[in-house]
Amino acid sequence: MKKIISALILLVAISGAKAQTKDEGYEIKVTIKGIKDSVCYLTEYRWEGQYYVDTALVKKGSFTFKGKKHLEKGLYSILRANKSYIYFDFPVTEQQKFSIVTDTLDMYKNMKVTGPSVNEDFRQFVVVMSSNYKEAYDFEQDVKKRKDPDSTKLIRENKTKHYEDIKKYQKDYLAKNPNTYLSTIIRLQNDVEMPTIPKASNGRKDSTWEYNYYVQHYWDGIPLNDEGTVHTNKLFVNKLKTYYEKTLIQAPDTIIKYSDWLVKQTGGDKEMFKYIVYYMTKTSEDSKIMGHDAVFVDMINKYYRTNKAYWVDEKTNKKIIERGDILEPLLLGNKAPEMNMIDTTGAKTIKKLGMDTITDSEHLTTVFTNNYTTLQKLFVPLYNVKADYTVVVFWDVDCGHCQKEIPKLKEIYDKLKAEGKSVEVYSVYTHFEVDKWKKFIKDHKLDWVNVYNGVHLIDLKVKFDIYSTPRIFLLDKNKIIKAKQISAEQVEDLVNALSKVKS
Repeated sequence: MKKIISALILLVAISGAKAQTKDEGYEIKVTIKGIKDSVCYLTEYRWEGQYYVDTALVKKGSFTFKGKKHLEKGLYSILRANKSYIYFDFPVTEQQKFSIVTDTLDMYKNMKVTGPSVNEDFRQFVVVMSSNYKEAYDFEQDVKKRKDPDSTKLIRENKTKHYEDIKKYQKDYLAKNPNTYLSTIIRLQNDVEMPTIPKASNGRKDSTWEYNYYVQHYWDGIPLNDEGTVHTNKLFVNKLKTYYEKTLIQAPDTIIKYSDWLVKQTGGDKEMFKYIVYYMTKTSEDSKIMGHDAVFVDMINKYYRTNKAYWVDEKTNKKIIERGDILEPLLLGNKAPEMNMIDTTGAKTIKKLGMDTITDSEHLTTVFTNNYTTLQKLFVPLYNVKADYTVVVFWDVDCGHCQKEIPKLKEIYDKLKAEGKSVEVYSVYTHFEVDKWKKFIKDHKLDWVNVYNGVHLIDLKVKFDIYSTPRIFLLDKNKIIKAKQISAEQVEDLVNALSKVKS
């Protein structure tokens, strides 16, 4: 189910085209001396992908891309006929009628651009970057051939020099041209420049100040309300990933706080809004970090329930909301839903009433209603378990992983009990082969609360998100969810850690 939702979000986000408001069209005339008559393709960098926009016939090295609709702002590329080689990249901004002339000897160095200055700026930028990288590489290869004893030092010093040359070029350009599209591209590639970090009371660098400064200045100078920012050949995507996955503290409240801030910065740009909401929705759902589903639910409540996710069709939006409905009651800090299950002794009565084999919901309701008084006495409620910590485990006898995890959990349970820990296990068998279930309990001496959903009171898949087993929750004495989707080994560490905090 999770993968289905993520796939749907990805599909509609990438394929959902932005409505065009300009109709001046585009006309890009290109001449590449030295190429054969064939076809060339105009492609657009969108999010993490590259997409075909137009095709043109090449005659004597010249071809033209032309259309009636304005192109989206962003980086574009020209591919040769076999689609395996990019001739060159170039930016497309507001002015979309221009010409480019170059040759196959050195695409950027020999390029002549007639049109918007941003294209010439971009050309010079690529030449400076590639020249420095090539010079550094050639120097390194030459030093290695000479087998100079100080080769490592020489190579490092040379790389530092070229790095400083590049930084100076970029700083000078940004100072003179702070608001161009190339300025955005440069800033997306660069890290935050840190000032002198003050010292904390212990005499060391103040890591809290350093973190706060870094986070607060991470997006400086990058227009998050400009669609062109996102169409930059993975530059924006990579910066966004680094921000959320490596920069921010991975606490749900922190991620939600900065997600709200980032979305707000998109202003009225629907394209940027779409991709940031898409990224946070998909990433938080797919995250392996416990508690990040709170971010996913927050995104659903703010943008999908309110119909602000304009690119999602009604059917997809409904599925996303349904997923949120399942997860929200199970978020960390919430009280676990009550369960009225049947234990091994009550299973005899259930079998006698034939409830274990009933498949028709109407028939099941009739039997349940007619025998409610008897059944009520068989219920073993989760909330009746009295302990500082309750481990709720959903499992299946025929599940290979469960056959390993349940015995491990039993060892840990016995160990914690022997240490005087107030812990109990509410073990829920998710199927209905009672004899097989009882045998497993007896063989492994599972002397804890063993129950199953014999009367079909709740849909475990929906109520507890049980799409695979085993699935383990750790609850406190008030049945508040403290941890979930954990392994048997983690139960011991978590109980001990929570016990220390409590004491």
